[in-house]
Amino acid sequence: MGSENAVSDKKRSYVYFPNLDGIRAIAALMVVVSHIEYHKNLFNLQRIGIPNLQNMGKVGVTIFFALSGFLITYLLMVEKGEFNRVGLKDFYIRRILRIWPLYFLIVIVGFFVYPRGASKEALWLSVFFMPNLAFCLQMLPSIFDPIWSIGTEEQFYIFHPHIFRIKKPENILYALVGITLALITINIIVRSIQNHNQFLSDLSLFLYYARFHNMMVGAIVAVLYYNTKHPSFKFKLQSAFELMFNKYVQIVIWICFILFVYLYTLSEIPQGDIVISVLAALIIVNLCETSSSIFSLNNSKLKYCGKISYGIYLLHKYPLYLMLYIAQTYLSSVGLFWQNLFIYVATLIAVIALASLSYYGFERYFLRFKSRFQKVSQNKQAVSS
Repeated sequence: MGSENAVSDKKRSYVYFPNLDGIRAIAALMVVVSHIEYHKNLFNLQRIGIPNLQNMGKVGVTIFFALSGFLITYLLMVEKGEFNRVGLKDFYIRRILRIWPLYFLIVIVGFFVYPRGASKEALWLSVFFMPNLAFCLQMLPSIFDPIWSIGTEEQFYIFHPHIFRIKKPENILYALVGITLALITINIIVRSIQNHNQFLSDLSLFLYYARFHNMMVGAIVAVLYYNTKHPSFKFKLQSAFELMFNKYVQIVIWICFILFVYLYTLSEIPQGDIVISVLAALIIVNLCETSSSIFSLNNSKLKYCGKISYGIYLLHKYPLYLMLYIAQTYLSSVGLFWQNLFIYVATLIAVIALASLSYYGFERYFLRFKSRFQKVSQNKQAVSS
């Protein structure tokens, strides 16, 4: 698009973390696997005897939120650092071009084509980016209810970039920490006093699905990480944060993450998503440092799935329901192994195929315009996702 861009290449900065596409891919596939097991009950199919699988989705979503908060914040810090300001108008246009086309396509299909029949209240809540409230009130049809998290992200974007109007980076950090602690405190208080009060129970559920605190955790880690690259202030735990890049500390973080995810998916742990978002954010920041990271997710297949992960996440239940229906109708007499082999392989192939069609046949058309509003791009050669 060259000379047509509102922001020329000479005025653009490039930031690219090759491992983060792999994180997107893993998080999206965790959601798919979780929903395969979770929705087997709808089709009277036997679940695999691993209780953790059906709860992996909430871990995948938490990783998505931490990653979103981290990456958006880091890019905003780079833009502010190199251009002395954050272009709010351009920020919102970029988010619209990335999120709205597929989101509204699913809203149109879900409410008017298949499955149809949802309430007008759910439709209007979805149109005005409150599907998380519709989800909490059990108004959304299950087949496209992943849109709830898009509402959460859009609500987060309303206020988050305005924090970067603050001049000093250390004050940005303090604001993020203060807001995060306030959100966590409100969550804990409401959850602890909700006893048999319907309004407080509904509020507690909505606050859980708001998940702003998960994104804010990623945002805090992003500011700390940016400060290690572009030192502008010192904070008391700076040396402790820089220890995160030590390989032995990384091993401890990974072990803690795996153990906690195992326990969290086995039984509900109050506010466990906060712990997962913290550990996920620390893993994300280590994966950004490819030279010191003990793992690499810079794999071509993972990168591809990461690129189309938005479509994987939003669209996966349509092919999933189809494969579960086929298994119920035509494979009820085969063994559990062969039935599940078909469900998992066919679902993953169909989900990736549909997400690919969505990305290359629909989403990419809008993403081509995104670079016109980017001072900080994530990729020099490809359309940013």
